[in-house]
Amino acid sequence: MRKFILWMAFVWVLVTSVTALAGSETPDLKGTWVWQDQGVRHYRSAEPLGKTHVKDKIPYPNISFTMTIDKQDGFRFSGKKSSENWTESISGVVGFDNETVYMVDDNGFCFCRLVSPDKMEQIYLHITDKHSVAARGILIRKR
Repeated sequence: MRKFILWMAFVWVLVTSVTALAGSETPDLKGTWVWQDQGVRHYRSAEPLGKTHVKDKIPYPNISFTMTIDKQDGFRFSGKKSSENWTESISGVVGFDNETVYMVDDNGFCFCRLVSPDKMEQIYLHITDKHSVAARGILIRKR
């Protein structure tokens, strides 16, 4: 039994080592991405919205952004996200699987999955004192 356990431990270490070595490299995300979102939002205040990408108080906004990732150091990256109304900073990391991408902006979180080198699917969650947004969309890198 002891030999069997040692053998299984050896096989497990071998398999996990080979899998880690065979894993893909961290993707290069630098460049300009076009970000198309469809979302839903609600309001907690009658006060003016303040800084927001959509100025109208519509409950189901469609919005376009341009995101520029200009710095990347391994799995870490940063840049800007812009719409017609506003520009904000973004920071992010690539997940351990080199397919998931996590970003934050000034007041929201974005969870992405790379489906190709130039396309990401994303879920965006945004919250302020005045309103909240949940959205999903696609990011396409301009080449």
